[in-house]
Amino acid sequence: MFKVEFPQGKKQVAKDMYLEYNPSFANQFNKNGNEIQKFLDKTVSNALMGYVSFRTGVQSKSIKLATVLGSGIVEIGVPYAENQAYSKKIRKRVGKRGTQPFERMRSDKKDSILRQASAYSKRLNDG
Repeated sequence: MFKVEFPQGKKQVAKDMYLEYNPSFANQFNKNGNEIQKFLDKTVSNALMGYVSFRTGVQSKSIKLATVLGSGIVEIGVPYAENQAYSKKIRKRVGKRGTQPFERMRSDKKDSILRQASAYSKRLNDG
């Protein structure tokens, strides 16, 4: 969670020139930062769902249930997910799904996710 604070009042920067702080700027900046983090968490979790192992769909569904939007952490909420994701014994892959889902998703979708987050940030700050 981001939090930015600015001192209140005026500050003289040169003779007859003052810098005046806008008290609503910090609140708006913090609000927009939190909204962008929620958007980023949702985008990453949606992209990750296509990369986790899928036999019954429990891992994919657990991402939505275990992830708290805005926390900056995307979780796969099943106890065996780490074993399946990073086991040296499991090598079977079906399409995109298989071992090391986050690393593969990041290498495939990083640029797209960053572009989407940048566009969302611009929409928030312009509007």
